[in-house]
Amino acid sequence: MSEASLPKRREFLGRIAAGAVALGLSGSIPRALASERRLRTDITPSDKWLTAVTGKYRQIFDAPNHENGWALLHVRNYLNTMRDTYHVTHPDVTAVVSIYGMGTMQAFNDDMWKKYGLGAASKVMDTSNSPATANVFYKTSGASLNIGGTPIPIPADASISALQQRGGVFILCNNAFNVWMGILGGGDAIKTADLRAINQAQNHGCTYMYV
Repeated sequence: MSEASLPKRREFLGRIAAGAVALGLSGSIPRALASERRLRTDITPSDKWLTAVTGKYRQIFDAPNHENGWALLHVRNYLNTMRDTYHVTHPDVTAVVSIYGMGTMQAFNDDMWKKYGLGAASKVMDTSNSPATANVFYKTSGASLNIGGTPIPIPADASISALQQRGGVFILCNNAFNVWMGILGGGDAIKTADLRAINQAQNHGCTYMYV
């Protein structure tokens, strides 16, 4: 490992530690890891995500919670309705999903879900009604919606990866990023505070829906 790579490694480990502490999982974090915590000051928020919002029909979905997949299901239903009823598909329709709060863990990779027990901490259950051990929102294999205590599989076309293939734009709050360290598939943007991004999206022609 080069000297130049050390600060980035410390920042990465520090954010994992911060995220685990926020979940009450600090006991699972080695002291050596926690001691390397560093606050990152060189992040430059990106507004490039706005360039991907090109559809004639545009809507931003305000998603502070994962809701066991319901938030993503709303996005899928919006795109399906535009396709099936109005015969409009990408690139003429764009759905933007703003992830923050407890919904931020939808941006974590499978390794972090397994290592830190994010499924149990966030009460995300798989189809066997056990805590999920992988990010079931990115690819919905094994994910479920709990309706009246009964697990119902999340449709495959309601996953983050499937929605991205339909032109969906996923953005992650910078404030949330300062606590959590996540990986969004497809290289989606780190934006500034969620409230500002929602304002930007509306100024860019998006209608608004809270999910």
